[in-house]
Amino acid sequence: MPQPSTAPLPVRSARFQQRTSTVILGVLIALVGAPAFAASPFEGRYQGRGEGQLALQVFALGDGSDTHFVLAETALMNQCTGDLRGLARPSGPMTLVLRKTEPGAEEACTLTLRFSADRARVRMEEKDCSDYHGAACAFDGSLKRR
Repeated sequence: MPQPSTAPLPVRSARFQQRTSTVILGVLIALVGAPAFAASPFEGRYQGRGEGQLALQVFALGDGSDTHFVLAETALMNQCTGDLRGLARPSGPMTLVLRKTEPGAEEACTLTLRFSADRARVRMEEKDCSDYHGAACAFDGSLKRR
């Protein structure tokens, strides 16, 4: 059976160790500091008016897809409120569409968000979404980025 070597391990210079540590640190900073995906141009909070007060929040999922989580709210003082939330997908340039079907519903609720070129404004339109708000409210109107 061979005997283990008793020769000393090679010692690296302090300068080599310092350069190696610096390179590793630089790579870690680049990996941690760099976002995996660019921020969505649609992401943000919007407020406006339609038949009542409207609020909209748009969040990119951050998974590299163009899918966004959307929360739309409507309120008409002392009459009704409503909210709709779900995943919206692109439907042409500057447009996101959220489709949601409740169990037993005949039609799918469709919320269309049409953004201005500078993304400072959005036009919100609904179709068949009355299950998500009172009769006096709607998810229709113009909103501005806050």
